[in-house]
Amino acid sequence: MQTATRPRSSRVRASAALTALTCLVLAGGAGLASARTRSCARISNCATHVVVTPPPEAVLGGTPSSVGSFGVVVKLAPTSTLATRGQPGRLIATAAPSAQVTCPGYQLKDPVPLVFQLKTVTPVHITYEITDRLTNTTIDAVHFCLAASFPFKTMSGRPARAAKLPDGTRGHIGLLPDCPKPLPPAGAATAPCVESVSSVPDSHSTTNIDVLLRVRVPTQTKGGQSADPWGGG
Repeated sequence: MQTATRPRSSRVRASAALTALTCLVLAGGAGLASARTRSCARISNCATHVVVTPPPEAVLGGTPSSVGSFGVVVKLAPTSTLATRGQPGRLIATAAPSAQVTCPGYQLKDPVPLVFQLKTVTPVHITYEITDRLTNTTIDAVHFCLAASFPFKTMSGRPARAAKLPDGTRGHIGLLPDCPKPLPPAGAATAPCVESVSSVPDSHSTTNIDVLLRVRVPTQTKGGQSADPWGGG
């Protein structure tokens, strides 16, 4: 299937009003979502999927909002040992309507942010490979806002701003930059980045397309859970 790729911009279009983010809950009620917990005998390529349903106003005849559908896959570095790859784990992905996260200058796209973590017995370096599928929106100026406990560089080239995370701990929030080209293997990623933004036809979408936002987020599990990033596009 042929896809369309958006033109990339080095700046984010600022919202004229209060700049809400991707990750901010919609006024008047957030969409509903189911948490997904996947127990994997091997953490390599462990995957799960979360769908956020339209909020009530879309069902009652209001203007449909963007609908988020997140796929998360765990990738390990090509140099990982067989013991690491064979380690079991639990991958948990949940839409978090109560998570208040803002990226200044970015207009809301996703109804709610996604929270994801991998629970392992021993610490492991991993990369979350995320596919965020957005319906009822356009490809223009779509970005990914990440809230994480670890520091990272944003699309402006500056460090992500320090902020309180949804769980009350201190962390960092910002819009992700593009991944370097050519793309290394997903498991070899060293910093969070946007892999690609494209679109596919969808006759059920108000814009006749769905936007596909692919993102990589490397982190390390803590021998109990990973660094619990929040994010959305």
